[in-house]
Amino acid sequence: MPSLLFTRRRAPVVLFALLAAGQACAQSRAVMEPAPGVQVSYERQGPEDAAAPPGRFDGAVATPAGTLRTTVRAVPSEEHGFQRGDTSFELSNSILGGQLQLRELQAGGTAAVWSAPLGAGLAAQTQSEWTPVRSGQALQLQQELDGGHIAKALLSSSKTSTAQGSQWDLEVAKVSGFSRWNAGFQGADNSYVSASGGAEPRAGVRLGTQLPIFSQSRTELRYTRQLNWHAEEPVSSVMLSTSFDLPLRASLATAVETDADARHKASVTLTVPLEAR
Repeated sequence: MPSLLFTRRRAPVVLFALLAAGQACAQSRAVMEPAPGVQVSYERQGPEDAAAPPGRFDGAVATPAGTLRTTVRAVPSEEHGFQRGDTSFELSNSILGGQLQLRELQAGGTAAVWSAPLGAGLAAQTQSEWTPVRSGQALQLQQELDGGHIAKALLSSSKTSTAQGSQWDLEVAKVSGFSRWNAGFQGADNSYVSASGGAEPRAGVRLGTQLPIFSQSRTELRYTRQLNWHAEEPVSSVMLSTSFDLPLRASLATAVETDADARHKASVTLTVPLEAR
């Protein structure tokens, strides 16, 4: 869950125009700090011309014991206009040398996440989840190597009333200033059930790179290829994006993406932060 705690008071406004399949939509987000340690944000979603568009509220309250965060989605078109999302509480004090976060899940159930540095550039994160339909455990290790290289390994398992399975993911990346490249491999059993309830690919590979074009612009290229269970042929997708730093700390990003069905999506995002002092 992304943090809503910023070191400075900001009210960012994000104008997002998405052109896909001949449709255009806009999103905007505003952040307020009504009291010290309390932050509330609202993001409008859905078509720009909608009379009652859906939206999302995020809230965070910092206390001496820890930070409480929650999400509420507003869906005027449905019978229950407000839907509560995940709620989490991150303890301020360390537990066994690491950070502990407790979650109450939107779909029902609870989860606990513990993360800590282990020394010599090695960090670990463990997660356990219990819901009415599945239980799951995950362990992720991240090792920082010489030359800006980073290696990650993830092993997770799931168990339902009828089956249990496992998933693995390996990734190697290198970061050097604004430049970055990464390569990853993943696989999962046919019986593995993700937290969202969907099936994971039988095997997959992903490649990505980010390079500076000029001093104030960067380009990113991503390629993924996956073989799904019960599918005869693998599917691929390619995404190319470019971002530009503008005056007054604004930024402009463009992206073009194509998938296995030769469908294309193009987007343009303009971000303008407005500070309230």
